[in-house]
Amino acid sequence: MKLILLTAPDHQPDETSQINQFFEAGLPALHVHKPDWNVEQLIAYFNEIDAKWHKQIVLHAYPHNLNEEYPLNALNIKLKGIHQPERVRQDTMPLPDKFKVISTSFHYIKDLLACKGDYDYLFISPIFNSISKQGYQAAFDLEELKTALAKSQHQVIALGGIDADKIATVRELGFAGIGVLGGVWGAAAPLEAVERLLAKC
Repeated sequence: MKLILLTAPDHQPDETSQINQFFEAGLPALHVHKPDWNVEQLIAYFNEIDAKWHKQIVLHAYPHNLNEEYPLNALNIKLKGIHQPERVRQDTMPLPDKFKVISTSFHYIKDLLACKGDYDYLFISPIFNSISKQGYQAAFDLEELKTALAKSQHQVIALGGIDADKIATVRELGFAGIGVLGGVWGAAAPLEAVERLLAKC
């Protein structure tokens, strides 16, 4: 089962040093979700992560950080690709050819099933009550979701309220993987949380 860690939208204490530790422990993929950060902040952030891990990082793309002047390439920062958040996809924001689009996200089953895009995987959320967003409650009947996943032409990643204890349920529903945010960044020992997730996956 695929494990994807998402960053918190704000800065976390010792975040990049912890990310290096997570990758050393075997983390396969990181999604960098920093919607309010400018290009300079992103560059500084990526420069604090060992370059050997950059190929396992997907950047959540927003208009202000994916324009023609976007300098990550100029600095030879080679990421795995970009994620189109739902509102960016709906706005049909033009994306530079040099960036591979890896994934996008959905909040409704009908939209997920209607997706025809060439994505490596799709997120759908929230599957369970969110750990990181207070009041962000589970939005799906699990049996309906299981039926929909069997029909999907894409690999679908469960997001929302995911921790190691939910992995068996997620697997039974037919998800290809999990996206985790609060289950790691909200844990008392984030590295141990990542190691437990890796063992369960």
